[in-house]
Amino acid sequence: MLFWLVGIHGNNMLSVVKESIFTPLALESVEKFNRGEKTTNIINMYAIQMWGEIGGSGCTLGLVIAIFIFSKREDNKAIASLSLIPGLFEINETVTFGIPFVLTSIVLEIVGYVLTVIGFCPVACLTVPWTCPPLIFGFLATGANIMGAVTQAILIAISVVIYTPFLISYEKYQNKQAVEA
Repeated sequence: MLFWLVGIHGNNMLSVVKESIFTPLALESVEKFNRGEKTTNIINMYAIQMWGEIGGSGCTLGLVIAIFIFSKREDNKAIASLSLIPGLFEINETVTFGIPFVLTSIVLEIVGYVLTVIGFCPVACLTVPWTCPPLIFGFLATGANIMGAVTQAILIAISVVIYTPFLISYEKYQNKQAVEA
């Protein structure tokens, strides 16, 4: 996420490293799932996508939802309206957003991991296209288990909570700038 702050698509830059480490773990989980065995590689390529890329890098679907719920500015609502459909398919360049952009993915990865370790969510063990909308992604990646979708819904709610104070602060700044102009 830090690459994004200097204008570099971090996910693409690190994909060669990330995928070479986490895809074999995912493929091992697929094999175990297909044999009816317990999948044990909690951290794998599919889990990273399921937990930390909801709405694209930075989990910005939470920001779009926060704008719809809490924004008082029409210009921000217009950006959110334009960003909703692409965000459902993990495309989010219109709403990358500073500090919470970095923070949200980290928090969601940790919460997703914990929910999986405690058995609330099954291991994400099946390949799902990265452009699959959230909830459907979680459902499919966990072998058609509803708890995968529930986990993603929880993560989306957490991302809304993380983005909201930053959004409110940003709107106060925007309003102050408008008055001074």
